[in-house]
Amino acid sequence: MIHSGDITPYLKEPGTSFMTRIHIWAQNSSSHSALAIRIITWLKILHSTTCRGGAMGLISDEVVRRFPDYNEHLPNVNPPDDPESDTSNHLYEILSGPVFNFYFQLQILSGEIARLSLYHRSRTKGTDQQEVVERMADLKSRLRALWESRCATQRQSPKYLRSQLAPKTANMIINLISICEAAYLAEFIDIGRQLGDPVSKSTDSSEALHRIREIVDSDRDDDDDTYNKERRINPAYLRPLFLYAIEGTDSERNRWAVEKIAQIQNPIYRGEFFSVFAKALSEAQIRNDRRVTSRYFCIWYFGVTPPFL
Repeated sequence: MIHSGDITPYLKEPGTSFMTRIHIWAQNSSSHSALAIRIITWLKILHSTTCRGGAMGLISDEVVRRFPDYNEHLPNVNPPDDPESDTSNHLYEILSGPVFNFYFQLQILSGEIARLSLYHRSRTKGTDQQEVVERMADLKSRLRALWESRCATQRQSPKYLRSQLAPKTANMIINLISICEAAYLAEFIDIGRQLGDPVSKSTDSSEALHRIREIVDSDRDDDDDTYNKERRINPAYLRPLFLYAIEGTDSERNRWAVEKIAQIQNPIYRGEFFSVFAKALSEAQIRNDRRVTSRYFCIWYFGVTPPFL
């Protein structure tokens, strides 16, 4: 991963020829392959996630606006024919499809929340702040509506899924469900920070913090791999854990999250960096008894803009 601002990605400043071709291609979305739909879907997710924390995204808004909207169920990409393919893989694809669709819709909402931050949305007038408050309230309602519309698989308990599915399939589905719930809860913490609510005083934030810890601890308890249980955290929990670490003035709670972030071993996710970042930022907030702006703190403390989170 790069630090936001390190380079200008091609899709951030595309040429006229590319824009013309993408416009023509998007007009006939009914003929797009499952692979093309999945690629566009992931590009939209990347655009949303790289607008957080004051970053400006990897793709220009003009390009994103020209991407087609696939309102139907997102199709799975068929794997290459393999006579030795496990039938459980096919079942996993069927069950995970609606879960991925939930995650996609969640990330689109996350991008809208990011666009209302102080980095993107001026609040120099009282009317600006009021508009942000109203839009955040609408986004909260949309988040809750999305959660209420989640698929039947997401509503099942881990115990039930394990009783119905092979261990490998059950564990993969349970992981996806947990990741989606943690990501969903993280948005309520982020909204509280964007609105400047008192640290951890928001009911939504407090409940989200409590549930995120339950999810991460449960994920560790359910892991049959002793090495993973002792050393590794699923990288998908990075953002929920980071927000957990910097939201609050409880040193023990913050320390727990910092330690979990440090256990994210995949170098792409920069777990070690984010653990140091979260620790320093949370300590600064405890000293000042107020929130500290994460982007500017990172620039001051490390001399660089934050990596994409």
